[in-house]
Amino acid sequence: MSFTKSHKRLLHFVRKIRLLIMLSLVLLFLLFSCNRSAYKVDIDNIDLEIKIKRLEKDLFELSVDSITYSILYLENNYGHFYELFNYVINIGETKSPYYPRYIKSFISDQTNREVYQAVIMEFSDIDMLEKALTEAFKHYRYYFSEETIPEIYTFISGFNASIIIDTNILAIGLDRYLGTECEYYTQLGLPEYKRANMYKEKIVADCMFAWVSTEWYFNKEGSRDLVNNVLNNIIHEGKLVYLVKSLVPREDISLIMGFSADQMKFCRRNEKQMWTYLIEHKLLFSSDRMTVNKLIGEAPFTNYFPSDSPGRAAVWIGYRIVEQYMQKNPGLTLTDLMENNDYQLILEGSGYNPRDRNK
Repeated sequence: MSFTKSHKRLLHFVRKIRLLIMLSLVLLFLLFSCNRSAYKVDIDNIDLEIKIKRLEKDLFELSVDSITYSILYLENNYGHFYELFNYVINIGETKSPYYPRYIKSFISDQTNREVYQAVIMEFSDIDMLEKALTEAFKHYRYYFSEETIPEIYTFISGFNASIIIDTNILAIGLDRYLGTECEYYTQLGLPEYKRANMYKEKIVADCMFAWVSTEWYFNKEGSRDLVNNVLNNIIHEGKLVYLVKSLVPREDISLIMGFSADQMKFCRRNEKQMWTYLIEHKLLFSSDRMTVNKLIGEAPFTNYFPSDSPGRAAVWIGYRIVEQYMQKNPGLTLTDLMENNDYQLILEGSGYNPRDRNK
């Protein structure tokens, strides 16, 4: 008799444990699904295909013996972007009588030709880049159907520019994405924190961040005049990061932010401490430009935070505020978010209150 009662109690206990485990699994699944689907939208029916025009190939494979004709060809095929390119490599206007000599010198230079070969080796096929940019701009069109999709070009910049943005133009300096161990970057004396993000997998996220930064910039004309303080800047930057994550949902946030695995771990583990520091040291409402730059500018690490923090760690906080704001207000669209420049309202609406994290 006592055995039977004990057996029943055991069965009841086991059933309870199973139920708790099942409920936990369901909750975890729902949490994961919500997290995963926050950026997931259907873009299959959006008619768009990105084709990239490669200036570096047309430029370095042209005949220098017929340079005048070649210049006309480049002007006709690349239009305004060709003008921009000439200023990036510091040779001025095509109308100058010295221009043929300058462009001939650029493409004949031994180092430039070696860099071109390195670019062709790394980017012999750009099909995957075209597909990734097509997907990103399909997301862009999904959210902002009336916005312009730019013409996209690649070029060699003399290591002067990663991305060029102008009206209807997005251009990629491929010589700035040859890999973190590229010997040219070491020879140029580029610091490690810059070299860490000069690899081809960063191109799409960098393109989208550059594009949206020019579409929605701080104190954009027509918006209300904003106080140029730390809080407004980190949330503005956080909006841009959130938008880019929405446009390239397959990419990890660490790649978009430009953080290494250890730097990402630092931010996750120290989110509360960083936020507390900003509050306790009265930095959030500081309008000192140097203070703002130290917290949101590119650097080996973020001033005011430990040396193992990444540069722009405060932007991570801005992103977390925006992410929580959108989670708490599921009816808002990305247009609503990007047009909302009341950053105090976004902070309050997010209910942002980071907790200690041990993972």
